[in-house]
Amino acid sequence: MKKLLILSMIVCSFFALQAQTSKTSTSKSATTSTYTGTGAEIQFDKPTVDFGSLKVGDVKVVTITFTNIGKKPLILDDVISSCDCTTVEWGKQPVMPGQKGTIKATYTAKNKGLISKRITVLSNANTDRVILQLKGEVL
Repeated sequence: MKKLLILSMIVCSFFALQAQTSKTSTSKSATTSTYTGTGAEIQFDKPTVDFGSLKVGDVKVVTITFTNIGKKPLILDDVISSCDCTTVEWGKQPVMPGQKGTIKATYTAKNKGLISKRITVLSNANTDRVILQLKGEVL
């Protein structure tokens, strides 16, 4: 009787693990499809900006474009640069579903070397924190 109870527990555990594995693999494939949520969602055209080669003292201004691919208005709460060499400006108005918005980033080359900076975008989107990369080299 004891052996039968242990055997049934093992079989039940096996089926529970198999059911959990099936759910996990199904949900992974769903995340690679288009956005299906009900809130705002932000999508950047290019999450990495390459400045190329600059000289000390050069100022590079770039416009980073994003789209609200969600179903509600998108509001950027804050845009934060990782250093004082980069300033950012963005619109404070909501970006309606299907519309585009921009972030203006101004980088001032101060020191020689590789550029690896970040801009963190905080918003009301389901993906509420997006990190953009700025890269290049100061010669």
